[in-house]
Amino acid sequence: MDRSIKSFGEAGVQKMDDTIKLLAIDLGASSGRVMLGIYDGDTLRMEEIHRFANIPVQIRGQLYWDVLKLFHEMKQGIQKAHRMFGQLQALSVDTWGVDYGFLDKQGQLLYSPHHYRDQRMAANSTSMEALLPPREQFALTGNQPSLINTVYQLYSDLQGNVDLIQTVGKILMMPDLFHYLFSGIAVAEQTIWSTSGLLDAASSEISEEVFNRLGIPTAIIPEGVSAGTVIGLVDPEIQAELGIGPMTIIAGASHDTASAVASIPYIRKGEAAFISCGTWSLVGMETLEPVVTDQSYEYGFTNERCFGSTNRLLKNITGLWILQECDRNWAEAGEPVSYSEMVQLAGTLAQAPAIIDPNDPIFSTPGNMPQRIREYCVKTVQPVPHTKAEIIRVILESLALSYSQTIDELEALTETTIRTIHMVGGGIQNELLCQLTANATGREIVAGPAEASAIGNIVVQLAAIGIVEASAFRDIVARSYTPVSYHPAIVKHS
Repeated sequence: MDRSIKSFGEAGVQKMDDTIKLLAIDLGASSGRVMLGIYDGDTLRMEEIHRFANIPVQIRGQLYWDVLKLFHEMKQGIQKAHRMFGQLQALSVDTWGVDYGFLDKQGQLLYSPHHYRDQRMAANSTSMEALLPPREQFALTGNQPSLINTVYQLYSDLQGNVDLIQTVGKILMMPDLFHYLFSGIAVAEQTIWSTSGLLDAASSEISEEVFNRLGIPTAIIPEGVSAGTVIGLVDPEIQAELGIGPMTIIAGASHDTASAVASIPYIRKGEAAFISCGTWSLVGMETLEPVVTDQSYEYGFTNERCFGSTNRLLKNITGLWILQECDRNWAEAGEPVSYSEMVQLAGTLAQAPAIIDPNDPIFSTPGNMPQRIREYCVKTVQPVPHTKAEIIRVILESLALSYSQTIDELEALTETTIRTIHMVGGGIQNELLCQLTANATGREIVAGPAEASAIGNIVVQLAAIGIVEASAFRDIVARSYTPVSYHPAIVKHS
């Protein structure tokens, strides 16, 4: 399909019934949701329309996303929302970073995208880093080198299949891929591409240096667009299939963390950090420009773009993934534990018997996570947790301590005093984790909203279609959602 980006007027978005009704398709690493946002001119109301699992598929030793099943679920959510609420104005998809799909030269999807936890990059990392050493990657792109990064994945794909480059027409990051499947229009949205290790840190344009060193043609990258770009309409065939009218497709803040940050109702932005807490924990703060210094590199920070082209200086910490894997393991053993039960169990203990490093590679891949935690404690000569309560408490306290260390590093890097930490995302429903974070950091935690990515997705859409100014985002969220504050109950950990 060969279509060009359309303006808002051409796309035909309409205001209906004195409210604006938009869909945020928020796709996480373990589940996806189709969320309806209703804006009445003053406040925003969110309603979950459709939730679905996001389960990777292993084929012959490689791990893939089931992208066609995910697209089917998204369409089901759109159809359900239309039946419940009538005509909808627009939609936008946000997802995790780094992963992508290939289109061939005819615009067809070549194969399902690989999962970032796939292991194919390990065999090619040494040869890639000989061409592009890690410290130089950081200096050029502002992204912290990691095997999961797009640049490592793409290099590995091209090394593993020398004929692939002759077949590829375009590479699309995950939200861009879904926008393409809905509209037939291929773009490269800035916030999601800023996770790739392929953009220039200063300009956010394609890094010619990176592509030249790795021998990758820049022609496979689609037209770049900024967050909040209207790109077109849902394909007429999909409209007919779902029984809906025209809907605009918006390339919003397509990286879920960029959407989450767009929703934060800062109290004192200049003295605030954020923690976006989910499968991954993203701990950082907004800066005007990327922080690409030796100290930032040594601390393990990365730079990514926000809506409005500011910068997110942050560190990726393996988050509730560890707890999710424990939950999966217990359920498979016939001993399921609900989320609320996990919090209750951990709350029965005064403190954790041991502390783990959430970013240790032992916790990065699927497996028997309770056993890995025990093995880590044996290796580090700590008391070994045996009960579910002990294991859960170890995870939560370890996350809180990791957050605290990262906040201290942020202060050193930016030479600012951080007084408030805004926690957003599904992880804030774990009140114990919020309190432990306040205790560990010695700072006030302002928790909310829980649906930060979906809310940020919606407010960026409102700006894209000209309904609100970007400067109004925080006020809309503050009027619509009441945060919960947590204050340190004990002296900060040393």
